[in-house]
Amino acid sequence: MAKKNVNKLSNSVTHDIDQLASSIEQEYLKSKAWKLPGVFSLISFQLSILAILFSVTILLGYWMEVEFLYRPLALEPATHPVTAVIALFLSVSILLPNQPSLLGCLKTALVSVSAITVLVAIIDYVFSTEFLPPNIIFEREQGHVHASALGNYLSINTAIMFLILSCASLAGIYDRKSLQQIIAYVAISIPCISFIGYAYGLASFYSHMSLYTAVIGFLLGWSLLAQTSDYGGFKAILSPYLGGRIARFQSISGMVLPFSVGLFFVSLSNELNSSYIGMFVIFVTWFLVLMISISAYVQEKIDAARREVTEKLIQAANTDPLTGLYNRRQFFYLGKKELRRAHRTGNAVAVLMIDIDNFKTINDTAGHDVGDQVLVAVSNTLTLVLREFDLVCRFGGEEFCVLITDTTKEGVEEVCNKITSTIRSLSINNWTDQHSPVTVSVGACLIEKMIDLESALKVADAAMYQAKNLGKNQTYYSVAFSGAQGSLQ
Repeated sequence: MAKKNVNKLSNSVTHDIDQLASSIEQEYLKSKAWKLPGVFSLISFQLSILAILFSVTILLGYWMEVEFLYRPLALEPATHPVTAVIALFLSVSILLPNQPSLLGCLKTALVSVSAITVLVAIIDYVFSTEFLPPNIIFEREQGHVHASALGNYLSINTAIMFLILSCASLAGIYDRKSLQQIIAYVAISIPCISFIGYAYGLASFYSHMSLYTAVIGFLLGWSLLAQTSDYGGFKAILSPYLGGRIARFQSISGMVLPFSVGLFFVSLSNELNSSYIGMFVIFVTWFLVLMISISAYVQEKIDAARREVTEKLIQAANTDPLTGLYNRRQFFYLGKKELRRAHRTGNAVAVLMIDIDNFKTINDTAGHDVGDQVLVAVSNTLTLVLREFDLVCRFGGEEFCVLITDTTKEGVEEVCNKITSTIRSLSINNWTDQHSPVTVSVGACLIEKMIDLESALKVADAAMYQAKNLGKNQTYYSVAFSGAQGSLQ
């Protein structure tokens, strides 16, 4: 009775370990399915399209003389047409590839023209020159705007923002993703300051930057940042693992909470105090995000090392260390799933038991090193002959087991013939050049009816021994149905 209880406890522990390993494997495979670069490439594309729509709308506003389309708030700054053109150039450049082609050259040209234009605007501002006239395009409409008391300028903060965005684009063109990420991060802070200025009613925070301009800069900054989703701190924040989820929550909280608190206190304070509160909110928000990004990056590095170890542990738990094939435990786990699927679809499945003939003689005559070479060569042959989605495992010793899905009697015969002939033609140093060829005996079980994997393996194993009794180096075929077996005709 005590022995029976011990065996029962041992089986229970083994079952729990198998379940734990399977759950770890499923979680790991699920995490590997996280298509980060593809998802954020799409987001980058969408944000660029939005920026293009905003830019075109602003230019249409000047052309049709609809003030709301370029000045969203009455008595507040408007988006200058040169700003809209630069935004259009940068937005289109993000959509173009980096490859050395005509489109790649166009991308570089658009970014370069944008950078040079805003540099000229900055020089005009610093040295009070007018290399870039304010009415360089839409002259009549611009003249009307400047005649009014509202004014319309390509402001210094707008020029600096677009210069930084141009630098981020150039870093991306020359494949400096980490630098692109840092510069884009800085660029995003400028429209965010303007947003806080508009929200708190602080004109000094947004100066002559239109709300439309701030939105376009924000979209372009995030579009460029999204292109670096598989690098650095941004990759760490977007990680599907626990560290990434915590970092995303902290980042959102670090932006929303200070902004909300500042907005509350601004409503109770005078203009001077509001400016101090606004600067405090900006500092706290971006400091928190920066610290979270750094900590997330460090944590992601640590977590990546842990995941690498986990992957090796999963691989060690599921594969044979010598041949790299699935081991028996993983074969049963995956094979049962395939068999259940085959029962649902009604497709036939075949199980093969393969045993290397006279393997003990090989070990005794040439040594275990040569025996290992034979095992590896046979396993590589099986992997090469079979389809990618068929299951192959080293069942134990010199025995291999194969599960072939969605097959027929003719298909099984073709595979078995290919296996035996290919293995027979193998060249193994210190064996086939001095002794006989390597051969295998194969027992094939075609599952046509409802039967569990263990029963099918017993049928295939019996068929394999029958092949050995008939002279080895051949295949014996059986059919399994409802627990019975019979020879294939």
